[in-house]
Amino acid sequence: MTGNPPGADEGATPDAPASDTSVRLAAYHRAPTSEAEANNADIALSLHLAIEREAGWEPLFDNYGVFFARTSETPPALGTSDEIIRSLVDPCLLATPDGGYAVVATRVARGGGPDGTERSSVLVAVSPDLLEFREVGLLELPTAAGVHRPAAAYDAAAGAYVLTWVDEAGSPFHCTVGDLGDASTVGAPVPGEAAIPGLIDAAGIPGAADRASTLRVPADVARALEIRLGPIRNTGAEPLAAIEVPAGATLAPAMLPARLHLTYDDGSTGSLAIAWDLDALAAIDTAAAGDHEVPGAVIQPVYPTPFADERADPSIVPVEVDGERRFLMIATKDLHMDPVANSGEPVGMPIRMAARIEDLSDEALEAGRVAEVDLLVHGSLDARGEAMTGCFWAPEIHLIDGTLSILFMPSYGDPTDMWTGRASIVQLRKAADGRHLDPTVPAHWTAARQVVRADGSALNHLQGISLDMTYLEDSGTHYYSWQMLGSVFIATFDPADPTRLTSDPVRILAPEFAWDNLIAEGPNIHRRGDTLHLLYSGSSVGDSYTTGLATAPAGAGVDLTDPAAWRRLGHPIQKSGPYNGEMQLGTGHGMWSEDEHGNLLYVFHARTDHKGLTGRDTFVRRVHWAADGMPVLDMETEEELLPELRDVSVTVRVR
Repeated sequence: MTGNPPGADEGATPDAPASDTSVRLAAYHRAPTSEAEANNADIALSLHLAIEREAGWEPLFDNYGVFFARTSETPPALGTSDEIIRSLVDPCLLATPDGGYAVVATRVARGGGPDGTERSSVLVAVSPDLLEFREVGLLELPTAAGVHRPAAAYDAAAGAYVLTWVDEAGSPFHCTVGDLGDASTVGAPVPGEAAIPGLIDAAGIPGAADRASTLRVPADVARALEIRLGPIRNTGAEPLAAIEVPAGATLAPAMLPARLHLTYDDGSTGSLAIAWDLDALAAIDTAAAGDHEVPGAVIQPVYPTPFADERADPSIVPVEVDGERRFLMIATKDLHMDPVANSGEPVGMPIRMAARIEDLSDEALEAGRVAEVDLLVHGSLDARGEAMTGCFWAPEIHLIDGTLSILFMPSYGDPTDMWTGRASIVQLRKAADGRHLDPTVPAHWTAARQVVRADGSALNHLQGISLDMTYLEDSGTHYYSWQMLGSVFIATFDPADPTRLTSDPVRILAPEFAWDNLIAEGPNIHRRGDTLHLLYSGSSVGDSYTTGLATAPAGAGVDLTDPAAWRRLGHPIQKSGPYNGEMQLGTGHGMWSEDEHGNLLYVFHARTDHKGLTGRDTFVRRVHWAADGMPVLDMETEEELLPELRDVSVTVRVR
């Protein structure tokens, strides 16, 4: 952390100049309120950012945290516990002389109480661009009297940082620091407060605690933050080129544009399919030259919210049945927030099949357009002849080496004991001609078999339970990834024997932040270009449930059982917050999917009280890819498509 950034004035802090090329940011923590406002202590006690507008401060990311303190130690084998979860307060954002940024803050225990480190240290993190942060750790200071409300800035003239704080008695001190990552460069504490530029009263920032630090950053840095943390909106569409046909030609729907190509304010693009007025096309007389307009409508289904009541951990997959494309939907029954025994109501593993996504919904079920069948029920026997009595959690449908398969977790015992649950597989039988049988018929599936280690022992040697299994093939290697011990594990297997691993389970994601706190589960993976995007869920299964993201190289032969192959985002990719004018809570345990028009979907559950019910409900959304390559899982209806672009027309020019 040496040297001056380009354009820094000698003797000044390395702050972008106050001009049209810079934007002022504010950094702060919030006063905790409630999970229902996505502002419980786990979320509030983290670094938040707001951007200065003409009308005042505008919080980014729906005023959610963007940098969270890590656990005080690497989570042990049995997983993360309250005792090691950490939060932060009083963050101060500063520029570093290498052109990057740093944060100093007071680290606290989960919930905001002291964790002991505030007696003599500050928490330090660095970032090249404010999009992702790396926690450096605790910087020890030569005091044991308390370090509170820390603030820092770089003094280019002195070639060192100035760090100021107040002790337990409220007395101010300051010192110099040569390197924020090296305690040996810390100078002796000096009584009195050092002047740190940019500290303000946070009263003008919605929800902020009593102090904020401000910093001017280049406009391109602020813009990248807006892309990553703010809404992305449709700005227009590419004009539809006229279709020219010779006189006497026969017109066909395939001659018309299939999709409307859209532009967005972050520089990204997207497209949606078009439904053309085929009667208008058929009415065109091509015997004479002339121009004809064919009207159409952009296909932008707004799926019911919720899509299906009390159906958690949903999976929707396109399949081929009798030569026709169909969609299967399967989920965990979560009646009255009791996914183990369903509050005394029938336990089962429900499946639906339809030709269109919307015909899988509860609306379609109530209208008789789709039926729901339980493939397994209380008492169904597994391949060992043992009765499965409950749970049937997180069923996912995958095509494994050409065979339609369901990965899920059944439990055993009477009453059902969730801790007996084991990741298991059923596979769809095929007819003599090699085609799959009807997947909605329970008898067409094999008996459930547990997935085990290479030596035949249980996946989870410490607790037994294993769940949330998903499947991935990359560079010719087949992988299972699943949850056990509160973390996400991965291992290889041979699809010729899908019940047995060929490598030891390796933990690749453990909950390390207050936002995912005690659990990382529900992995599901999508390849886009040369990147694998793994979504997982954290926190509890209630209102605070949240979706995280980890990425790895795709198609490069990388060993995905190496934890170093995975790069993890430090804040959620999807969270509780506003959507289409309503608050959505407890988003998580989703699956990548695809609709009948080739759009990428994210199918997940969230908490509602729809119809007076209290379970986790299925939601369906299209996915947008931002200009920075990140998935946007909650693009609102009018952000995706301007209302004035919903109706289109194309000119058919007969020559």
